[in-house]
Amino acid sequence: MNAVLHDGDKQAPAGGQTVRLPGSSRSVSLHEQLYRYADDLQLMIERNTELAADNDELRESSERLLESREELDAILQTSLDIHLITDAAGGILQSNPASRSLAPAEKLQHSNLGDWVEAAHMADFVALHSNVLRSHSCPEQGVELHLRRDDTQRPPLIVTARVLAVRRGDNLRHLHWILRDVTYLRETEFETRIASMVFKNAMEGVMITDVEGGILAVNGAFSTITGYSASEALGRSPSFLASGHQSHEFYQAFWSSLRSTGSWQGVLFNRRRNGETYPERLTVNAVRDTDGDILSYIAVFSDLSQQARVPEQEAFLSHHRDPLTQVANRQLLEDRLERLASLSRRSGIPFGLLRIDIDGFSRVNAEHGHLSGDRLLRAVAERLVAAVRESDTVARLGADDFVLLAPGMAQADDVNRLAAKLIDALRQPVHIDDKEIGITVSLGCAMFPEHGYDVDRLLESARQALDRARSGGGNRCEIFDASLQTPTLVPGSS
Repeated sequence: MNAVLHDGDKQAPAGGQTVRLPGSSRSVSLHEQLYRYADDLQLMIERNTELAADNDELRESSERLLESREELDAILQTSLDIHLITDAAGGILQSNPASRSLAPAEKLQHSNLGDWVEAAHMADFVALHSNVLRSHSCPEQGVELHLRRDDTQRPPLIVTARVLAVRRGDNLRHLHWILRDVTYLRETEFETRIASMVFKNAMEGVMITDVEGGILAVNGAFSTITGYSASEALGRSPSFLASGHQSHEFYQAFWSSLRSTGSWQGVLFNRRRNGETYPERLTVNAVRDTDGDILSYIAVFSDLSQQARVPEQEAFLSHHRDPLTQVANRQLLEDRLERLASLSRRSGIPFGLLRIDIDGFSRVNAEHGHLSGDRLLRAVAERLVAAVRESDTVARLGADDFVLLAPGMAQADDVNRLAAKLIDALRQPVHIDDKEIGITVSLGCAMFPEHGYDVDRLLESARQALDRARSGGGNRCEIFDASLQTPTLVPGSS
């Protein structure tokens, strides 16, 4: 600092020196000026410190923004969603790797997103596009669109689309489209709905079991065919349907095939709730998870008793039907008796059977011949079958000896009503050629377990009751009296 000192200036302060500022006639104390310069310097230092701090903060913010941008780019590059950057008109500017499920990047670049939208969904796309340009908003749940793929052999890509408008001030920079692939979800939902409809409405019975064989679900046709409701079947093993006509070796081969190949198909005989044995064609398939482990089994079966008979069914019937009348023979009757008796022992619900003879049948043979006698037996069998329920079993043991097994016939009143119905149905004349043959029948009833705890004893008790009815003049029914070992007449049955 070049200052000129003058002896004639005002009296100097302590220190004795004054200074005249350049360009000014005013003299000031050198000491005062130094303090002012020191203050200015301090202010400059503080300001510089503040600028340095602001610079550091800006640098850190820039670094954070750069890191965020890198993280965002990494997210977009690894995202399973399709991300497309388009201009305001929908022209595709950028795409991420997930967009390859739609088309290669080089085919997407410079194409318009609308060109990839299926015609049926174009209106939804236009509405979404227009809405974001107009209101800058997009439905939170997105809009479902179907997009055609570059590979025309593949089905359309189903996505939920959302779009964001990226702006700088009032100027639109670009549109950011986020397309979430829901193709598999929609296909699975569709397949589930179809499977549910098939399961519910199929004419075939369907049964789903766990790996151990416990029943998880059955459809309506299952109940129609077997007679068991869903509540009666769920949680049980399918073995409760077994008829006993398949051997232990059969089921060993069945499970061996199922475990080794995951499937089995064939014909077997099962038993309905009413005790009736029926043939069914069964297909069983294993359901596996993505690791190949078995989750469950699905069994689909059809009732062959209402269809054309298969060879297995013919073989079965040839051994279990009376060749003359086609009703059950002794073997089938005893089999059903054993099954019904076993069920009765578990449930405590009794049942009854009737033995039925044609009064004076030997006379019919003598007067009209054995051929007419055979035709009479067939007519009686047909009338018996027509008069009883489908769940009942009509059998012929020989000659004119018929048996009716009637589940649910547990009281004397039940016997009385059924006997009256049968007597009325069978007393009508039978027309054979030009002859009219009038008949009556006698009936004897025995109840399980009161009149016999095994098949042979039950049949014998019914025979004794029948003998008493015949000795009483016929055309009547009697129930075996266990206490007297003699039958008693059913009131009102004569």
